[in-house]
Amino acid sequence: MKTKNIIAIALLMSVAMPIMAQKRKTVRKATPAAQPVVVEETPAQKLFKTMLPATAKILFVDSVVVDKATFLSQIPLAPEAGTISSYEQFFDRPTQVPLAVFQNEFGDRCYYADGDTLSTRLYSIDRLGNQWSKPRELTEFGADYRSPNYPFLMSDGMTLFFAAKGENSIGGYDIFMTLYDTESGTFYRPENYGLPFNSTANDYLLAIDEVNELGYLVSDRHQPEGKVCIYTFVPQFPRVSFEDEDLSDDQLRCFARLTSISDTWRFGDRQEALERYQNMLSQQARKSSGSSFSFVINDQLTYHQLSDFRSPQSRQLYKQYAELESTLATDVRTLEMQRDKYANASAREQRQMKESMLRLEHQILESQPRLAQMAKEIRYIETRVRQ
Repeated sequence: MKTKNIIAIALLMSVAMPIMAQKRKTVRKATPAAQPVVVEETPAQKLFKTMLPATAKILFVDSVVVDKATFLSQIPLAPEAGTISSYEQFFDRPTQVPLAVFQNEFGDRCYYADGDTLSTRLYSIDRLGNQWSKPRELTEFGADYRSPNYPFLMSDGMTLFFAAKGENSIGGYDIFMTLYDTESGTFYRPENYGLPFNSTANDYLLAIDEVNELGYLVSDRHQPEGKVCIYTFVPQFPRVSFEDEDLSDDQLRCFARLTSISDTWRFGDRQEALERYQNMLSQQARKSSGSSFSFVINDQLTYHQLSDFRSPQSRQLYKQYAELESTLATDVRTLEMQRDKYANASAREQRQMKESMLRLEHQILESQPRLAQMAKEIRYIETRVRQ
């Protein structure tokens, strides 16, 4: 009997052990908690964050949405600031992609884009008599600025804006600025013009009318396919940032992205800017009737068009005179703005501004007697020709 009990217990254990072993094998280990996915920032996102603190404080006066295909013809630029047109209109040749041409006030200097769907490049030409010079490609920009287009030269003859893609862009097209080096005859390396002029969308054109103190920015941010927005703004020289403003990161990003232009109206006198805009349109209407400028030759004679000059020498000299006069007026306005800012600036800002203000004062003191001497020479030449 005892032997039977031992055998029964052994059989029972032989059956139970595999079952227990099987149960141990099916025990599942606890799944570790899911780790957060780290999304690495793109170079464009990093560039945006880098530029964010330097976002310019700009009064955007108004905006209008237009067709992308026709926006070049809808920018109300004053004649003194030059003219913007399409490549097809200027050269009377078809293009595979939209291309822009800028011509200065006197019609003797031109910057334009040329190319195809693969790439474009910027070129400059000068009018020599009745003919244009051989195009010069702006090769100094290099390959970092891809598919450049929509050039605009300020009336100082040195500051060039254009749009391009590439590693230095936070979106598709970004606005870039460069200065002309008179010694080398080339432009310096362009710099991204920053926020809010650029965005993660395409920003095509920036043009500044210094005479009327108005600027125009063309962008397709916040727009449907085939549309762009033309923003009218008040330029600030020197550039003013939000450094002294107590803003949260979200507020600063809204200004940087130009979420609402009405939020910028507290940065200046919007009504006064709108009046300047209307006055500019009225001036354009008057000048289109034939009176483009006023230059007094003597008590009985005033010139209003370049064709009024009888001497080619005095005509060319007047072009230089008008360019210097425009530059001088810009320098005077810039110095006045800098003086206003200097009075309310911190000690550190005043130290930074001092050198720039002294340089402007020196330029103005040099330009004023030169301008007077040029006017005297023009009058002398024209008086002799008419005798």
